[in-house]
Amino acid sequence: MSAITIGGDLIHYEVLGRGRPVLLLHGWVGSWRYWVPTMQQLQLKYRVYALDMYGFGDSGKNPQKYALDHQVHLLFDFLNSMAIPKAAFIGHGLGALVTAEFARLYPDKAPRILLVSTPLFDPGNLDKRVPAGRATVPLTRNRPLNTTNAAPSASAPAPAPEPGMLAPDSTIMNASSAMRAALLERQRAQTTSAPGTTPADNAAPPTDDPKLPKHNPLQASIASTPLDVLLGKAFKRSETAYDKLSADLTKTDPAAIKGSVSAYDSGRMLDTLRLLPMPRVVVHGLDDTVVPPPGENVWHYLTNEKEETLLPILLPGVRHFPMLEYERFARLVNDFLEVPDISKLEIKERWKRRTR
Repeated sequence: MSAITIGGDLIHYEVLGRGRPVLLLHGWVGSWRYWVPTMQQLQLKYRVYALDMYGFGDSGKNPQKYALDHQVHLLFDFLNSMAIPKAAFIGHGLGALVTAEFARLYPDKAPRILLVSTPLFDPGNLDKRVPAGRATVPLTRNRPLNTTNAAPSASAPAPAPEPGMLAPDSTIMNASSAMRAALLERQRAQTTSAPGTTPADNAAPPTDDPKLPKHNPLQASIASTPLDVLLGKAFKRSETAYDKLSADLTKTDPAAIKGSVSAYDSGRMLDTLRLLPMPRVVVHGLDDTVVPPPGENVWHYLTNEKEETLLPILLPGVRHFPMLEYERFARLVNDFLEVPDISKLEIKERWKRRTR
């Protein structure tokens, strides 16, 4: 067992292999353990890390750090602690949400990402939606985000943070872990309690009607569902995987699940994924009853003019844990890590755009 302390909290991780770094992030059910088969396959070429996020597995149970933004900054601190300048990321469920937001904030640290069983829902306005978001440039720990090559003015106002998601604030990135936690709390309080605004107003992307509430199906499907019920949706009790995953249920703080989905907005998530600059592969089992597979309209929205950098792969007969159910998963991950152009991945199960 390996562990480090980040901001006063114990963070458990395991690592195998040598080579370029790959980081594996678990979902709402389970911990780093279900990545073991994938780690064993990849260790011959890569140095593979799998960690337990705040509130899961053998990592610290600190309710103040269960929100998505804290999980994102956990990755930032973990990479710095391990002297990893950048890594390929593979995220599952919750790990997919954390990976996508980390890649938005720190694109130079995540040169390519693979998202598994990602919550991707139709917010109801995709026919007229314009992706919200601001352009980003590569970040380093000591360089703030700028959209020009000129040195930032000391008097220039900092960009407003996107509600529910943290803007890349240089002060926060350069602070110590303890100070960062305090700054995060202050920033969140400012964005949720500004005069004349409501949480729904703050959560809406800039191009949306501010009167519309955010669309968050995860509150009902994930946050309000007991862990054993979520596991029962993924596997039958008679299956071996059920017993292996059930051992982690008592190590999961239910508050960590609720905290991780509280700021989710389906439209913002789609915009984030669509606008990311690095190669993205999105894998989803067609029989997933924990996080339902996206519909055609969602795939059309995500891949429109993005076919070269965003590749959806749909797996018939696979449920919520492709890494445990799909025998070619390790090969798919290896190809994803090796091929320069992800659109050239040789796999039958890719989603193909239909002419409308």
